[in-house]
Amino acid sequence: MAEEVFVSICIPAYKRTDSLKRLLDSILRQTYRLYEVIITDDSPGTEVFDLVSGHPLATAIRYFKNELRLGAAGNWNESIRRAKGEWIKIMHDDDWFSNPAALQVFADAARHSPDSSFFFSNRS
Repeated sequence: MAEEVFVSICIPAYKRTDSLKRLLDSILRQTYRLYEVIITDDSPGTEVFDLVSGHPLATAIRYFKNELRLGAAGNWNESIRRAKGEWIKIMHDDDWFSNPAALQVFADAARHSPDSSFFFSNRS
């Protein structure tokens, strides 16, 4: 990706590799590129790691296997804690971007609203 990180896409994952693959594929199609992808894995097995390590986006992903299972809220917090971007976009492992410009819209809204501290979209 780029040398600058504006958006951290934080993905707290747990087992669901089919839907996680759909999310990673949708990130790969984004036109906006100043992002990092953080996956914190709460799965007991290696299925998430196996998917991530073989995915075309693998070199752009910062993958972390939780030593102990953190649960949903703890896994969210762990991914946020590891974020380096100015903005955080949390996506569940079963979410995805339906539009290749969705992350660009998010980044533009953040840049053009410097007094805002939170953005939400139910579809992007």
